[in-house]
Amino acid sequence: MDSYTLNATRILVQAILTITADDRHSSSVQSVCQYIYCSFSLNDQEDNNETCHVTATKLFLPEEVRQQKNLNFILFVKYIKLYIYPLLIFMGIFGNGLSCFIMFLNVRRNGYTANLYLALLAFVDCLFLLGSALPDWISHIDNKLDIKLLSDFCCRFVYWFGNFITHLSAGLVVSITVERFIAIQYPLIAHKIHTVKRTHMVLIILITFFFLLDSRIFILVKHLNDSIHIVLTCHNDTYITYERRDILRCSLANETYKQMWVLIDFAVYNLIPFSIIITLNCLIIRRLIDAQRLRQHMFHPKNTSTKYEEQSSNRNVSDNSQIVTEKHRRLRHFRSIPATVLSPIISRRSTNQRSLRSTIKQSSVSIESSLETKIRSHYQYESSLIRQTTNINNMRLTILLLFVSCSFLILTLPAVVLNLLMSTKLQKTKSLTFKNYFSSTDDNLYSDINNYYTIARLLMIVNHSINFILYFVVGKRFRRDLKNLCLKYCRR
Repeated sequence: MDSYTLNATRILVQAILTITADDRHSSSVQSVCQYIYCSFSLNDQEDNNETCHVTATKLFLPEEVRQQKNLNFILFVKYIKLYIYPLLIFMGIFGNGLSCFIMFLNVRRNGYTANLYLALLAFVDCLFLLGSALPDWISHIDNKLDIKLLSDFCCRFVYWFGNFITHLSAGLVVSITVERFIAIQYPLIAHKIHTVKRTHMVLIILITFFFLLDSRIFILVKHLNDSIHIVLTCHNDTYITYERRDILRCSLANETYKQMWVLIDFAVYNLIPFSIIITLNCLIIRRLIDAQRLRQHMFHPKNTSTKYEEQSSNRNVSDNSQIVTEKHRRLRHFRSIPATVLSPIISRRSTNQRSLRSTIKQSSVSIESSLETKIRSHYQYESSLIRQTTNINNMRLTILLLFVSCSFLILTLPAVVLNLLMSTKLQKTKSLTFKNYFSSTDDNLYSDINNYYTIARLLMIVNHSINFILYFVVGKRFRRDLKNLCLKYCRR
């Protein structure tokens, strides 16, 4: 380093120390050593992006020694990025593609609107894995392969696409929950409300709404080139080290817009869907429990009485059949006697024959009515069996969709809450002179938070990859359709 550069560096470090003097002497960062992070934008823009941030460290330790403290955790996070990410991504792409195909076949076969929602949800999850999770994993392998950093358009498009797909996925889960609630709460009119045509309209409205909501990303997000200056000072500025890093990043340039967008994302992706899903799921579960209790109360005593009535009816039919058979036998016997023998008896037996014919006619009518009653009872039993089978299938589908919505709640909550906490922490630690620098691309800033965010991001990928497993484990019809599909292609 020549003398001119050395003097310029000393002047810059002294300026940074002067600018952050008030922050460094505040009670919140009093310690033996302090880190000062300053960012200066290298873009030719009019907006002022100069930021400085002061953090305290209790002991002066080299970077290698400090990282040894949580080396195991860092290695664990690194292995997650390099190996677990791609495993879940490719499994999710395969599973979602297969689920989408099977659900579309079910829509064409039976026209269930829930299958249409599930088919589109699988397609959207597949797009998320291809357009957001996969580029994110590639960037972890080599930062030069990050698609967002190739150009300003790539930065805007990838950022918009990730937000649009995640918001649409949340909207689809909410739509599925609403559809199940109407089907359970209002079963008599649900088939009139949930038609394929109306489902198409709902999907078009959802896609249009989230497209317009996230379209502002194209204006707010920028491809930024920042110069990061890191100053370590200890023992009242008696020991000072300096380091500079030039960083490319894709982010919202304005801090005000960044705060606003974090709140919008929290509301759209977390708060509103969580409120609707939790409320409707509780109502659905309550309705299912009440229906199960009512079904047990109605069918157990009724089954006993119905079985007794069927046995009595069968006995009556059997007795009547025996009576008619006996009387027909007697009639054939009388007809077989010669006419010379019967002629003296005909006059005496005419009254008996008329009574016999009347009895036979009454017995025939009784048999016909008994058979009609038996057929009607059998038809009612078949209708009851069909309704019971439909209710069982409906309940299985409802349980499957409950698993889908609950997994969405559990697996997406950490990432959104962590984003909100990071944004809130930034808002509370603002400097009086400059805005604080905070960027997830800087691996020296909040490294623990970045590691936690890696795990939260992993849970998000699991959320978009796990639906195929849920369909297979919970959905009996899905397993049957998958088996038939495999057998069909194996025979070719």
